[in-house]
Formats: sequence, C-alpha cells, structure tokens
Amino acid sequence: RHMEPFLIDVQPGEEERRNLSSHEGEEFIYVLTGAVQIEYGKNAIVLRQGDSVYFDSIVPHLVRADGDVAARILAVVHVPA
Repeated sequence: RHMEPFLIDVQPGEEERRNLSSHEGEEFIYVLTGAVQIEYGKNAIVLRQGDSVYFDSIVPHLVRADGDVAARILAVVHVPA
C-alpha cells in the first residue's frame, strides 16, 4: 500500500483551469482552514474547517475553494501498487 499526504492551498478561481480528475485509489481530505466545494460524480458538497471526507477516487472529482477565500486542505491519496 502506498499513501501520499499533501498540504494544498486551494485558491479561488483555480477550478476554471482544471477538469474533474479520476484515478485508481482512494482519497481522504481534511479542511484545515477556509471551505472547499467537492464535486464527486454528479454530487457536490461543501466542507468547512474541521470537516473531512473519504472517497473512491475512480469517481470523477474536483476540489475548489468555496467562495472568494483561499482554503488549506490535507489530502491523503492512496494509489494501489
């Protein structure tokens, strides 16, 4: 098993340059500051500071800042060997 942790600053407006991604594995996201909107398949949820989510990353997904304020998240990605 291989897990990679990332600290990511999510800036407002970045989603305009990104498409939904899909890859093998799983992801865990924890919001450290701010708020993010996560598109997951046909659903969208908003996570605020202290919230977390765990999902199968084969489903198309996108993380964007919720509103006009940057957010910081901890993302832990597991990709099967």
